[in-house]
Amino acid sequence: MGQPLVLESVLQEKIWGGTRLKTEFGYELTSETVGEYWAISAHPNGVSVIKNGEHAGKSLDCLYAEERKLC
Repeated sequence: MGQPLVLESVLQEKIWGGTRLKTEFGYELTSETVGEYWAISAHPNGVSVIKNGEHAGKSLDCLYAEERKLC
C-alpha cells in the first residue's frame, strides 16, 4: 500500500448536537443535530469506510481484520 487512506467519516447525531461542527470546522453535515464527528473509526456503532485506492469501499474494521500487516 503506497498511498494514505482517505476515509468516509462517521457523523453521530445527538440530542445536544447542532451545526457548530460545520461553522467551526467546515464539515458537511447531514442534519442539524450532529454532535460528534468520528474521523477514524472501527467502532461497531459507526465504522469508517475507505474512499480511495485498492481498498475503496471496504470498511476500516474489515481492512484491519484482513490486512493485519498494514497496522
